[in-house]
This record gives sequence, structure tokens and C-alpha cells, in this order.
Amino acid sequence: MLLPRPFARRLGALTLALLPALAAHADALQDGVAAMNRKDYPAALQLLEPLAKAGHPQAQLRLGLMHYHGHGVRESDREAVAWFERAARQGLAEAQFQLGNMYAYGTADPDADADPNRIAAQWYFEAARQGHAEAQYSLGILFLSGSGVLQDAAEARRWIERAATQGHADAQAYLKGIGKR
Repeated sequence: MLLPRPFARRLGALTLALLPALAAHADALQDGVAAMNRKDYPAALQLLEPLAKAGHPQAQLRLGLMHYHGHGVRESDREAVAWFERAARQGLAEAQFQLGNMYAYGTADPDADADPNRIAAQWYFEAARQGHAEAQYSLGILFLSGSGVLQDAAEARRWIERAATQGHADAQAYLKGIGKR
């Protein structure tokens, strides 16, 4: 579809005007992640928090991790869940996996009538279908145990095999153990 020339020119000009802002976001994110890696949590927080509040899913994930571990901020499962959920709802597989973990391990508070294992399975599934090996393995384990899903050994094996194919050590060990039986 071709755009009318005046509109196309304005769109091109707008894109060029936004490039420095996009580059600044990318730089701030990279700098924030680098600060986390070197354990400079005050700098990481200063760089990542504005991006997270502006809706950047990678920054939201990192802020969730900081709150979960208490790095540079007060440890808070509630804050971690909130940040993970914001990123997860934008489709970020790692955030979906982390949120699944929060429900699976009982560190997230579901609604009164909700099954935390079912919520965990839903988030693991969202990440697993994107190829997240840890989520694939975790979903397989839920199918083995029947936690939050119907127990189904064949479905469990399918997810665990997917994780093993990506080099997930626990999945490979599990499959190797089944082969010896």
C-alpha cells in the first residue's frame, strides 16, 4: 500500500525525529543492564526505572528481578510480580517464565478463587510456546505432576523433549533416566 506523498514525507520525518530517542532508550537499557551485571544497583535503578515506567518490557523485567532479589531496592515479591506481569503481558518470554515461577513457588498472591498452579501453567505455556527452554521444562513437570493442568505423561514428555533439544540439562537428565527404565 502506497501512502500519499505528503503523509509519507511526514512519517519519514517523524521516524527520523524519533531515532535519537529510540537510540537513547537502547543505550539506557544497555547501560542499566551493564550496571546490574556489575552490581551497581543504584545506577541500574536510575537508568531502568524511567524506561520501565514508560512501558519498556526489558526494563520492566530487570526491575522485577531487582525487587525479587532486593538489589538496590527493598525486596518485595509484590513489586516483582507487578513488574514481571507488565512485561509478561507484552509477550516477553523471560518475564512470563519468571511470573510463572512466582505463582508456582507461592510467592505471588492469586485472587481468592484462583489456583496458583493453573496460573503458573498458563504463564509457563506462554513462554514455552515462544521456545523458552526453562518454561518448557517447568510446564512438562506440571504435566507430570498434574499441578494446575491435567496429568498427562505424553504431554509432559513433549515439553521436556523440547527443552532437552535446546540443551536444558535437567530435561536431558530426565529423558536419560527414562531411557534406562
